[in-house]
Amino acid sequence: MSTPFTLLAISDLHYTGLARQTLQPAMTRGELARILLKKVFLRLEHLNVQPDLIVILGDLIADGKDREAAHDLLALYSELTRISIPFLVIPGNHDQGCDQFNDLFDVTPGLHTFGEYGFIVYDDTFEESHTTLRSERALKLTETIAKENPGLSLIALQHAPIYPAIKSNYPYRPTNATEIMDSFQKSGVVLSLSGHYHKGQSLRINEGVYYHTVPSLVEEPYTFSLITLDGRKVEVQEHSLKLSFPNIIDLHCHTEHAYCATTVDTATALSLAKTLGVTMQCVSEHAFQLYFEKKYAMSGKWQKDPKEVQRIWETPSRNRMANYQRFAEKLRSPYTKIGLEVDLYDNGKLLLAPEDAEEDLWDFLIGAIHFIHDFIPGKTTQAEAEKLFLRDVEQLLHLPIKVLAHPFRFFAWSHLETPKHLYPVVADMLADAGVAAEINFHAYQSDADFIRTCIEKNVKIALASDAHAIQEVGEFIPHINLLKQAGVTPKMFPDVLFSFT
Repeated sequence: MSTPFTLLAISDLHYTGLARQTLQPAMTRGELARILLKKVFLRLEHLNVQPDLIVILGDLIADGKDREAAHDLLALYSELTRISIPFLVIPGNHDQGCDQFNDLFDVTPGLHTFGEYGFIVYDDTFEESHTTLRSERALKLTETIAKENPGLSLIALQHAPIYPAIKSNYPYRPTNATEIMDSFQKSGVVLSLSGHYHKGQSLRINEGVYYHTVPSLVEEPYTFSLITLDGRKVEVQEHSLKLSFPNIIDLHCHTEHAYCATTVDTATALSLAKTLGVTMQCVSEHAFQLYFEKKYAMSGKWQKDPKEVQRIWETPSRNRMANYQRFAEKLRSPYTKIGLEVDLYDNGKLLLAPEDAEEDLWDFLIGAIHFIHDFIPGKTTQAEAEKLFLRDVEQLLHLPIKVLAHPFRFFAWSHLETPKHLYPVVADMLADAGVAAEINFHAYQSDADFIRTCIEKNVKIALASDAHAIQEVGEFIPHINLLKQAGVTPKMFPDVLFSFT
């Protein structure tokens, strides 16, 4: 009996970070490669998949001869070493010329064994004409490895695709691809994995050998492959980072102005969201973090300190709020709407200075409960917390908000039970107020039962990346899966999801 083995396969990142932006086709988004790699790892978390091995099939960078090529490779290397999954990285034709490639990735030609599976790496090189030829020595290497390792399931890794033939004047395949296929067949190779051909080639079998060409990660629809090996059985699932659903409005994305933000920045977020198919990208920042210095803001003490709130409001800049307003106004466009995430203070008042509450300043306000006045961690009981929560929800819904953010997150973050018996109560309150409920997966798990209850009561559902890190921008697969659990199909999105029309 063999043991199933999960392989994450990625190819052709063509990363240009510090390196010069070499001439690339318009569809190749090499400048986004590092972010897209981060997004792959985030998607795996949402899929609850932990691969046994990562393989990257060449062309990590756009130009191995660029003076900054080594630093761009280092940036990608850092992403791979941040996670606890072993990896094999092979060079492509664009990586040639960077002497540090082998020093960083240390993947020598030959056999690399992981469990019951052996991965063969070849020393194929490309000529200036982009042609490649596998040497006689490398052809014999496959057969030698097979003879010396009977029973080991072999997977061949190379940059250039081997099978099937590609109709093109560009020399994608090695000139001796037929001989390579023959060596695979004689040696009992289970799977041949390649990159280089950016469109990719779906899994197919020839004379008992499986072949798969992994599409480029940096060309639409930004695809990676999850491959399951089970002895001689091979299954491939291709996952795309680009959305293919209607009416995906991200109403809740943070900026570099947030204290709690990590790697998100607005310019990149807007470009990334549009690239990945988000219909409209909205920007919404925490009002309490704009008004107060970091330590005080994150303590929540302002909620019980109206004098300090008033003091800040009486200063012309209102700490950083005036600057954020100027910044946000520059972002407003048909694609981008601007707003604030607002809280309560002083027993039910809206934490928003009068000059910041003018109707034309913001396209929307999101109501949130991050702190609850009178709640004492470790002392307030579950029942008391539920009463306080309902009080604050009711107060928020009397204010001009369009969405209730992460509706029941307060309980999880306060180490209390999520009160599911309050789902219909809160849904009724939202319906009466005409306020949408938010689906949110940032450090929080939205519940399909609550969403289903809201939909039954005609409450609109708002999608929120709640992005604090750049890889969270445009990641809505968990939201869409939750909607499916709640009985909502993509055809229903225009009727169910929040929109500004």
